[in-house]
Amino acid sequence: GNAAKSNGDVFASNNIMNRNNGAVKDKCICIRDKIMSINGKPCHDKSFDEVMDFIQCSNLSSKSNSHVTMQLGRLQGSTVLHYSCNDNRGVCIAAKAGESYGFLAQRCGVDIDYNCRNGSCLTCQRWMHYPDKVCDKENMENNEEKKHPTVNTRTIFNCIGKVPRNYEWLHIFDS
Repeated sequence: GNAAKSNGDVFASNNIMNRNNGAVKDKCICIRDKIMSINGKPCHDKSFDEVMDFIQCSNLSSKSNSHVTMQLGRLQGSTVLHYSCNDNRGVCIAAKAGESYGFLAQRCGVDIDYNCRNGSCLTCQRWMHYPDKVCDKENMENNEEKKHPTVNTRTIFNCIGKVPRNYEWLHIFDS
């Protein structure tokens, strides 16, 4: 459903890495994001079907304006996990620390081949980009403008790997 806590303080801003230049982009839409309002009217406690009915009624009542404005929310502390695939499609999900990469890939519709399910066969190995928190923290302390985050690369195993704590974004590539 679309149920979410009405307290706006639990929602954080949206960021995701852009593969082309390494920059963090605002306003990506992720699986698990919640619709907080439609045309300024709260709907955070409505089901998906109720939100769709609300949108349809909004469009019917204002025939001159066919635009719908939605405010989205994301639970604070979640990590934007972006899966890039060889077919140039990508998908994002708001992930919680400790969730399995394999579960999240499945939830996103990303096919991951598995053989052993314990990381020894390397079948599910992927490359992951992630921000360098130490360099970014030093830039913040020195009041340096953060135009592009420092990005590190490592491998992960979808079968056994889990989302770490305290990252705004992670970017997983097809190997």
